[in-house]
Amino acid sequence: MKRYKSVCSLLIVGLVVTAASCVTESVETTPGMKFSDTSVIAVGDQNAAVKKGSTFAWLPDAVRFYKDERLEKSQVKELIEEEIVKNISNKEMAFVESVNGASYAVAYTAALESSLDDTQIIQRYGLLPGNTQIPTDDANIEKGSLIIYVFNMRTDSVIWRSAAQVGVHFDMSDEQRKERVERIVAEMFQTFPVEK
Repeated sequence: MKRYKSVCSLLIVGLVVTAASCVTESVETTPGMKFSDTSVIAVGDQNAAVKKGSTFAWLPDAVRFYKDERLEKSQVKELIEEEIVKNISNKEMAFVESVNGASYAVAYTAALESSLDDTQIIQRYGLLPGNTQIPTDDANIEKGSLIIYVFNMRTDSVIWRSAAQVGVHFDMSDEQRKERVERIVAEMFQTFPVEK
């Protein structure tokens, strides 16, 4: 329990320190992967590639999903978590129940701009996709941000972070929303460092 608390308390410090020693990567995607109003950025330690077969678990105190009544009936939180697990599994990693038994911890923050604006994102996470293409005069669309980060439990450091910003359409069908979340999370994980 003591180690778990130290990991959580070092997470924010680790994000700031890691930002200074990481390389920023822009993500090149195929036309079918990129939405016109989606922007993705990733930062990672080039020397921290993850071995296939490594274990991952959620870092519960660092999972933040800002609820919004306009998305109350959608399953966005569950979709995001399902896609994160799927993308880690696709890279031949294993997801385990407890962070105490994992080599790596994964966390994310998801929020609409009204709950977490760009200034707060850059202050808290040290990276920002900077999407300015989302219309501000349409009440049915709001900028949404998703930040995913992976923490090495052995070295107490953040080894990879990715952030995406997208126009969240409140009138989207469940099927459209599911497909969109799948594609955005897959795009974010394109730069995840896997040891060859």
